[in-house]
Amino acid sequence: MECVVMRRVALVCLGLLLSAPAFGQNQNNQNNNVGGIQITPQGIVGPGFVADQSSRLDRKRQRAFAEKSLAADLAAASACRKVSLVKLEAAIDGALSQGQPLPEEMRHLAGLQRIDFLFVDPEGKDLVIAGPAEGYAPDASGRMRGAETGRPTLLLDDLLVALRFVPRASEVGCSIDPAPGRLAALNQYLAQNSTPASAAVIEGRYRQMAQVLGMQDVRIMGVPETSRFGHTLLAADYRMKRISLGLENPGVKGLRSHLAMLTGGGNSLQRWWFVPYYEGLFRTPDHLAYEFTGQRVQLLSQEEIATSQGSRFDAATTRQSTQAFAKQFTERYAELAEQSPVFAELQNLFDLCLVAALIDREQLSSRIDWTMSLLLDEARLPHGAGPAPRQVPSLSSFKRANAGTIIGLVGGGVTIRASQWVSPQAFREDASRRIESTRTESLAAPRVEAHPWWWD
Repeated sequence: MECVVMRRVALVCLGLLLSAPAFGQNQNNQNNNVGGIQITPQGIVGPGFVADQSSRLDRKRQRAFAEKSLAADLAAASACRKVSLVKLEAAIDGALSQGQPLPEEMRHLAGLQRIDFLFVDPEGKDLVIAGPAEGYAPDASGRMRGAETGRPTLLLDDLLVALRFVPRASEVGCSIDPAPGRLAALNQYLAQNSTPASAAVIEGRYRQMAQVLGMQDVRIMGVPETSRFGHTLLAADYRMKRISLGLENPGVKGLRSHLAMLTGGGNSLQRWWFVPYYEGLFRTPDHLAYEFTGQRVQLLSQEEIATSQGSRFDAATTRQSTQAFAKQFTERYAELAEQSPVFAELQNLFDLCLVAALIDREQLSSRIDWTMSLLLDEARLPHGAGPAPRQVPSLSSFKRANAGTIIGLVGGGVTIRASQWVSPQAFREDASRRIESTRTESLAAPRVEAHPWWWD
């Protein structure tokens, strides 16, 4: 793509919007909304209702809901709640055999909000995940979130998808890309409409560019495109891109959009995508306990160039503003996850992918003689499903500047190669035996007869 300079106005980023529907089994969202996106029955993606950081009054109502609707032990906060996958499967089997709907506490994995540990119990024939938990209540969109922290719970629906599809997928993720023919048409439009003009004319050109680029193609890889899991990947990508375009306030003071960072320059395509970021993966020498630490997610960047035929290739260099946006997004990801739950949900999905890949690679289910027959049974225990996302319209965003114009195109998505995370060299041995001690204490902790599949 040749450099194009349009005086008096400085930027267009052509991006995308994604969204999601109501799901059959995963009724934590009653407003056909996942992460602030909507998908029509025809697969057209657009912005949806966004319920992010709760107000103080909302949080008070959520606490009251949790206290009234949940058992006292389920509503209590726990630094390390344990969930037995084997006994959870048995409890689900019992409910299905009696023709009963699954209780909310099963669907929301007893309020678990992160997976910090995975324990193997050969003697007890069990696999246990553990992490922080608290009482939960629905926000304005129907998403179940911690009554105190506002962090979303892990979901049984996402766990089922991870266990069934991650082990056999070479890559899990999403991507939103313009068609090569549309890129070629945009190049032709730029060649014919790059003369200096008034601000009003140039603003009109920017709006026309989004029309020329048209609909962009949505791809979900490695998991069903109709699943809530896949839609959440898209929702996180969508929200990040809206923030980059300056179309959405992230609610994090001082976090700048990529649009705000840009100055004049040549044309290129900015590609950002989410990848796993675990600061430490630890295990015991006997491979019976694993610990995961870190913020789970980071944003990477790459500058791309489009040819006159619409093909794309990596640029030799990536501009400073593109790198700076990715860097600040990663550094402030924890704050973003507090403000926008979809980014916390992406962390949860990464945890579930890691657990599913570990169970498969280390053959942990075989070590306890567990077939996972029900959790892997799509017919008897189907995961939720909604419309398959197909396309999303391009958007334009621009700002005035003293000199020049940059034409930007947002691409990328989410990339998860779970098998690479769990390679032997990815883990460090727990020389201090701290994880082993945590495992021993966790497995020996008393359990409650009313819900033997989870305990604190």
